[in-house]
Amino acid sequence: DKPGEERRIHKVPIPRLGGVAIFISILFTLTTLVAIAGKLPKDARGVEGIIGIAVGGTLVFVLGLLDDLESLRARDKFIVQILAACAAYSLGVRIKSIPIPLNMNLDLGFIAINGGVPIELGWLSLPITVVWLVGVANAVNLIDGMDGLAAGVSAISALTIWSVALSESINRPYAALMAAVVAGALFGFLRWNFNPARIFLGDSGAYLAGFILGAISITGVIKGVAAATVIVPTVLLVGLILFFPLLDTSWAVIRRMAAGRSIFSPDAGHIHHRLLRAGLSQKKVAYIIYAVSGLLGLIATFFVNQHWYFLSVSGALILMALFFSEVLNRHRQRGAVTNVLAGEVPLTEQEKAEAASGSDSDSDLKTAGDQNQDVEENSKREIDS
Repeated sequence: DKPGEERRIHKVPIPRLGGVAIFISILFTLTTLVAIAGKLPKDARGVEGIIGIAVGGTLVFVLGLLDDLESLRARDKFIVQILAACAAYSLGVRIKSIPIPLNMNLDLGFIAINGGVPIELGWLSLPITVVWLVGVANAVNLIDGMDGLAAGVSAISALTIWSVALSESINRPYAALMAAVVAGALFGFLRWNFNPARIFLGDSGAYLAGFILGAISITGVIKGVAAATVIVPTVLLVGLILFFPLLDTSWAVIRRMAAGRSIFSPDAGHIHHRLLRAGLSQKKVAYIIYAVSGLLGLIATFFVNQHWYFLSVSGALILMALFFSEVLNRHRQRGAVTNVLAGEVPLTEQEKAEAASGSDSDSDLKTAGDQNQDVEENSKREIDS
């Protein structure tokens, strides 16, 4: 990915094929799940939509990979995304109804909403499912404009879905397992994608992560809520889980339409761009957005489980994941400095530029030239003494 455009905040070219590693790890696990599901009754295979997620996810991954290698037209990408969503729908990933909480009763004249009675979508099931899957996939791709942002937020969302799907009231083990796989793959990738990034998620990884998150939010949350007693509307629940991608994307669409531009035209008006212009470093912006996403995920978990045990466990897991991500990142930075002093691996141009500008107060790296100068000065002092 080459710098140059206003919306691109990195200073040197960085490879953007990180989605390949994400795809391989997720595909391997999904293949194993399909093999296991093949031994289960037919209704058990259809409930979780495993095959639909695998097929649709593969299609959007290949689409993103082609876009990473050679830019495709927005219209062509949109068509393929719709086809991928339709494929997933035909294989069991469907929003058939919208569950209504027991305490919610509303009569609007043209429609009456009765608490505990789900709204059957009928023929609207297909377009609503397609809009949701395509929307979430693009939402994750749109927030992938800063080191570690899309990967970290998606990992937190996956961890939240895992907690919700595993609750006693919902009990969607396969969706929970897929969410755990996605979270694990993204947290592992975050070590190399967090600022200063050495590889980007790319369209292949962003589309894949977003599509799977949208799919397992259907199979693990929306379908599960239909058979559970939840105190909040389903729309609010999934909105809390995927709050930041949905908010940023909605804002981007409204902003571009108001300016008379295409909703697919890129710009530098995203939330992370505004926070960076406010003077925050990339790391601080990432931590702020992680914290907001994690907090809302905990609230969603609490609404479903209505038990402090799940809230505390989920919170502890999110904090541990963020802590170990930071530890691994600092370990990588110190290792880079050590290798530079040993003459083995040079610092990247981006690391040199950030260290020289001092824009990131959290970074304890120095440029290779500064480190070598310190070593020379210390050697001179020893000789003089």
